[in-house]
Amino acid sequence: MNVKLTHLAADNGSTDWRLSLAVAAIPAIAAVIAAVIAAQAARRAKKAELAAQHLRDLENRISEKKYEVYKPMINLIRDMLDQRQIGEQELRSRISDFSTWIIIYGSDDAVKAFHNFMQAAYHDPPAKVLMKLYADFVLAARRDMGYAETDVEQAHFLGMRINDLYDNSLFRNVNAPLREICQEVNWQPPWLRP
Repeated sequence: MNVKLTHLAADNGSTDWRLSLAVAAIPAIAAVIAAVIAAQAARRAKKAELAAQHLRDLENRISEKKYEVYKPMINLIRDMLDQRQIGEQELRSRISDFSTWIIIYGSDDAVKAFHNFMQAAYHDPPAKVLMKLYADFVLAARRDMGYAETDVEQAHFLGMRINDLYDNSLFRNVNAPLREICQEVNWQPPWLRP
């Protein structure tokens, strides 16, 4: 009987050792699994950061190109509104060049705003309508070149060009929708005609 108790004690000691080893291995295995998962997450994060950087680089290049596209037309329209003499051939050439590139690089809003400005210009619009459409175009260009969430309105922009904007009844309410302004001056845009 004495031999059996010693044998049981020896078995119990080896079982305790195996159990202790198994219990100690659980955190080690969990740490290895966590390390593998962390390494995979770090690789995915690095790839995402590289993709985001690539996207930022592309946006910067496009933004620079948009600036190059918009600047000549905005300057041309400014010169026309300032009644500077521009030869008809030069005018047509610059508008044609701009029209080609805005279709490629411009946002939908900028393309539509330029379309509206040009179509109105061909149909003898009242000054208030022309200034509204010009401001709409410049603000669409501003949004397109990186200020998508701008709070600048037509009056803010036109106030830099028209010294009596708030005193001149002709230019009151320039932030109103185009339809309202057209009704006020009794002029219908060609793109809204039946």
